[in-house]
Amino acid sequence: MAHRVNPLVEAIPPSLIRAINAKKRPGDIDLGLGEPTLRPDAAPFEAAMAWVRENGCPYSPNAGYESLREQVAAYLGFPGAPNVCITVGSEEALYLGIKALIDPAKDEVLVVEPSYLAYAKICLMEGIRVRSVALPAADGFAPDAERVLAALGPDTRLIVLNSPSNPTGRIWPESELQRLAEGLAQRAEPVFVLSDEVYRELYFTPTPPPSIASYHPHSLVVGSLSKSNALTGLRLGWIAGPREVIAAAIKVHQFVNTAASTFSQKVAEAVFRAPGALGAHRPSYVQAQAALALQARQAGLTFLPPEGAFYCMVKLPESLAANSLAAAERLLEEERVVAVPGIAFGESAEGWLRLSWVTSGDRLAEGLARIGAFCRRHA
Repeated sequence: MAHRVNPLVEAIPPSLIRAINAKKRPGDIDLGLGEPTLRPDAAPFEAAMAWVRENGCPYSPNAGYESLREQVAAYLGFPGAPNVCITVGSEEALYLGIKALIDPAKDEVLVVEPSYLAYAKICLMEGIRVRSVALPAADGFAPDAERVLAALGPDTRLIVLNSPSNPTGRIWPESELQRLAEGLAQRAEPVFVLSDEVYRELYFTPTPPPSIASYHPHSLVVGSLSKSNALTGLRLGWIAGPREVIAAAIKVHQFVNTAASTFSQKVAEAVFRAPGALGAHRPSYVQAQAALALQARQAGLTFLPPEGAFYCMVKLPESLAANSLAAAERLLEEERVVAVPGIAFGESAEGWLRLSWVTSGDRLAEGLARIGAFCRRHA
């Protein structure tokens, strides 16, 4: 007998990223998943084990240990622990921000695309109206505050943006964030910005990426140790923002997860205590980004040089541009390279492939060469 399930959940399409990855065969070159291949520092785990030997592994307070919340608040420039909730990875933090802030009966969410696919899917799962505003490929997916402001509707309560961006690797510059904040300040009712800054430590610009929270008081900042420290499996993230919103997020968090892992929090505390630990992997990515640019040019690819994160957008030839999903499937079949179709991140990214360049240098060079051959063959 078929069982009825929540129609909102049933209607959500599956992840194209995971769907493509599921077709990977042994020996294929994987430029699909955003999974760091660097090894994490073992010292924070040893510090956490020492704490567990002495204290056991009890529940932490619902919002997380105050010591860790203070560390995160200081790192992000927020006043203190009441402005932070420790979460089970940044994905839960995104959910908490949307759930705590948005009234499905009245509010809508505006997502800046190309975007990580979870933003819109969380809204759909919660029955929240969601629209997108596209940063056009013709402009290199450049951040554009005026375009975002022009897309605001009367019910827009929240804007979701990601900097550095997955998938484009673009960083919102200070000038555009200031212009966005100035425009939002003109609204009679506050419009919040949910800023996904999970890649904030991985940048290739002269200065670190600025945060909208520096310019706009109605900001929520999401982050984690997953990408910065190659700790995706630690499942340790955070959301920071105004106290009353974080209080509501903590209430949701309490009933969804009780609390984040005690052991993971103690690992995170040790990371924050170690000078420079959050940026320790950046030099490796700076070198890899330079190699990526050189190898992509040698392969004859049309690509967008990343300013941050570890993704690169590659333009498909005209004959394949209308269907990036089909192109990604053909690339996997013909060249045994996994890449993510641009359409997974919104219609503005159709005609492109997203590559994750965290694999080893030789494998990356070979993968890029194969993609170049594939594009020339179908040009």
